[in-house]
Amino acid sequence: MIEFHSGSSNAVNSKAAVIECVEAAFTDGDKADCKLLVIHSTVGHNFAQMMAGAKEACPDAEIIGCTGSGVIGREGVSEAMRAMAVMAITGDEFAVAATAGLNGANSAALGEQVAGEIKAANPDINMIYILSAGLDLSGDKVIEGIESVFGGDVPIFGATAADNGKAKGTFQFHGQTAMENGLILVGFSDPTLEVLSGVHHGSIPVDGAIFEVTKSKDNQVIELDGIPAWPALLARFGLPPETTELSETLPITGLGEVLTDREQAEYDNPQILRVPIKVSEDHLSFYLPISVSEGSKFQLMQRDEQYIFEGLDRLMERMQTELEGRRPVAVFHADCMARGRFTFNRVLKDEIIAKMQYPLCGDDAVPWLGVYGFSEYCRFAGKNHFHSYTTSLFPIVRRKAA
Repeated sequence: MIEFHSGSSNAVNSKAAVIECVEAAFTDGDKADCKLLVIHSTVGHNFAQMMAGAKEACPDAEIIGCTGSGVIGREGVSEAMRAMAVMAITGDEFAVAATAGLNGANSAALGEQVAGEIKAANPDINMIYILSAGLDLSGDKVIEGIESVFGGDVPIFGATAADNGKAKGTFQFHGQTAMENGLILVGFSDPTLEVLSGVHHGSIPVDGAIFEVTKSKDNQVIELDGIPAWPALLARFGLPPETTELSETLPITGLGEVLTDREQAEYDNPQILRVPIKVSEDHLSFYLPISVSEGSKFQLMQRDEQYIFEGLDRLMERMQTELEGRRPVAVFHADCMARGRFTFNRVLKDEIIAKMQYPLCGDDAVPWLGVYGFSEYCRFAGKNHFHSYTTSLFPIVRRKAA
C-alpha cells in the first residue's frame, strides 16, 4: 500500500535543503523506506547537488521533479530564489518513465512512448501523474498520446515546469539528470487509492477582443485575423511588436477558448485558458502550449481578483462534496503564479493557499506538494484537459469500501 509524506525547506545549500525536506517528511517514519521522491524546486538551486543529496537521503528511491516559480508545501508557500518541497512515497505500486526531447511537434508521439513504458512495467495503473517541460509542447497532444495507450478513463494530473517568470528555461529531474525539454510520467496502481480533481481560473473576457487564427502550424500561431500574430496581439495593449520579454506579457495575454455547456458548468468558467509562452525569433508569431487549428477563435482574457476568490470558494465547496467526508491521504497541487492578492506591486499567495488547505486538511498535517508552473494537467467533465492560469488541486483519497 502506498503512503505519502511531505516536507519543505528554504535552506540555501541545495544538498542540505533536500535532506532537510526528507527529514521533515519522515518525522514519523523511516526515510529508508522511500521508493519515490518528487521534488519541486525554484531555479536558484544547484540541481546536481540537489539530486545527489536526494540519492543520499533516499538511496532506493526513484527521483523525479521539476522547477517552478515557487513551491507549495503543507507549511505554506515559498517563492525564494532557493526554495524546495518534496513528496516522499513508500510502497511499490507505481511505475516511472521519462524522456527528453519534448516539443510542440512530437508531443503525441512522446506521450504515447512514455505511457507505453509505464504500462509495460505495470499494467494495473489506474491514475497518472505528469511533469513536463513548460515552454515548447502541445499539452493536449501529450494527453492524446497517453490516452492512446490507457484510454480516456484513466485520470491524468500534474503540471508543466516553470522558471522565475522569465520563460527562458524550465527544468525536469529524473534520477541524477536535469532536462530542459523532458516528459515524466508516474503511473500509480494502488487499488485502494483514487485521485479527485478540481480546477478554476480567475479571468474574465475583454469585451470585443476576439481573434481568429488564420495561419498556424502545430502549436505555433502564425497569423491572427490575417496579420502576423504576435504584433496583432501586442497591438491590443499598445505594445511595440519587438516586445519579447514574456515576464511582461504573461500576466496580460491570456487567451480563452469557449467550452461546451456541460464543460462550462463543471469547470465553473465559460472559457479554458491558453498562455503565449514563446515568441518566434522574428517577433512575428508566438507559441501556445497546445496544438492550434486554423479557424480557432480566442477571446482575450484578464485577471479579476474578485472572480479568483469567489471561484475558489465554489471550487472548495465542490471538492467537499466529492470527498464525501474523507480526509485526503495526500494533495498534489499545480497553480498559476498570478493568483492571490495583488498588493505593493506583487501577488501575495499565503491567503489563497490557506483557503485551500484548511477546508481539505483542517488541523491535520496532510502531505501536500504544489508548484507554480506555466500550465496544468487537470481532468473535468469526464475528460483529461490541459489548462493555463488555474488553480488545479488533486486530493488523493482512499476508496470507499464497496
